[in-house]
Amino acid sequence: MRSALALLAAVCLATTCLAAAPQDKAAKPAPKASAKATKPEAKEPGKNLKVFKGQGLNDESLDEAMDFMAASLGVACAHCHVRDEKTQAWVMDRDDRPAKQMARQMIQMTRALNKAHFKGETVVTCATCHHGSPKPEGIPPLPVPGAPRPMSAEDKVKNLPELDALLAKWVQAAGGAEALGKVAGRLSKGTVEAGPGRTMQLEIAQKPGMRAVTQTTPRGAMKQAFDGTGGWTLRAGKTQPMDAKQIAQARIDADLALPLHLKEHYPSLMVLGRELVDGKETFAVAAKAKDESRLILSFDAATGLLVRRLSFVSTPLGIQSSETTWSDFRPVDGVQVPFKVVNRNAHGASVTTFSEIKAGPVDDAVFKAPAN
Repeated sequence: MRSALALLAAVCLATTCLAAAPQDKAAKPAPKASAKATKPEAKEPGKNLKVFKGQGLNDESLDEAMDFMAASLGVACAHCHVRDEKTQAWVMDRDDRPAKQMARQMIQMTRALNKAHFKGETVVTCATCHHGSPKPEGIPPLPVPGAPRPMSAEDKVKNLPELDALLAKWVQAAGGAEALGKVAGRLSKGTVEAGPGRTMQLEIAQKPGMRAVTQTTPRGAMKQAFDGTGGWTLRAGKTQPMDAKQIAQARIDADLALPLHLKEHYPSLMVLGRELVDGKETFAVAAKAKDESRLILSFDAATGLLVRRLSFVSTPLGIQSSETTWSDFRPVDGVQVPFKVVNRNAHGASVTTFSEIKAGPVDDAVFKAPAN
């Protein structure tokens, strides 16, 4: 669960920092029709839109809004939508379920609250009351036995390290600048547990600035690769190019010497304060990437290693987050590498456990897209 510090930062991102983010385009109202206009209005991304009508949404932003509601209430599509009785295809525009009507009312309610009390900024959202439950819980939660006591607001910002000192400690903890600069290739094998009956075999091949990932399931393999400039994904026998967001993230994931290049990827960095991650004290750093995306990086106060990345995306209904945590660090050719990775986002959670990570040569052919 995110700490109060991360939540505070998320509110800051939602109300001020993300004001110039590219995804805010989705929140702009559609231009008013003019008597002299000759072009038709942009087609709405779906049928029977009511509270979203005229909001200037596209398919991606509408999907992000649906993901936001699903994650806020801990539900799936069937909570509000129905399938065709014969074809079993989703018929998203039908209003059969009362929950869909209620969702419209709740969106209107949160908009009214934000307009009346927060100058129209998106502060009150579905997640404010639901916290992952279909019904809001009005009773405060009871403490968990053995859980660490939360830090006071004063302790969180007291005696914080300077940013450069924090980053220098990370470089040393990761193995030192010399060892990081020598990494020429890395091969990793492991498994991904994404829920009951959803286990995948994982292989990753990396060179500086390049990365290829293969996930294998009983139903086939999914591959994704980044060659330093562009990337592609192979799924169900069809190859698709990476979009701009995927390329931006792939470029960071492919950096085998990330501790040396963090400021290049994130030109804006600021130490926020202390917070607990898995019961351990960390230093939280707010970061802004070149593509204006925002996130919080958490460094273990004792070891200096990067142990968590908390990313934020602006949706039409509020801020959506995703989290990656790294643990079980072991030396691989002089560099500390995590053998356990946990990912959580609106669609679920997965745990990656590596059985083998080793340095070795990587053929450039693995980064080339196959022909469809």
